[in-house]
Amino acid sequence: INSIPDLIYDHNEILGYSLKHLRNRVRQAPLGFNLLPEKFTLLQLMHLYEEILGVEMDKSNFRRKILHMKLLVALDEKQQDVSHRAAKLYKFDPDIYKKLT
Repeated sequence: INSIPDLIYDHNEILGYSLKHLRNRVRQAPLGFNLLPEKFTLLQLMHLYEEILGVEMDKSNFRRKILHMKLLVALDEKQQDVSHRAAKLYKFDPDIYKKLT
């Protein structure tokens, strides 16, 4: 996101405005879940938020905070076909989110 080349007309300005809007909205609503596959790892979710917000996050703090929000459902599945230890998969629960809003 930070390495966008110069675009024609006012497209850099439009992109900057859109990114600012996305950064504000992602702090208020769980938009990130719409940008991930249905099943995802906490690390995938954390990397998405790091890219959107432009900051590095502490893995253990992120994990603790996101699980405390109770918006995720832990699945009885793990990643497949990975060269490292397979991570647990989660999915977003929109029903819980609706109850909270």
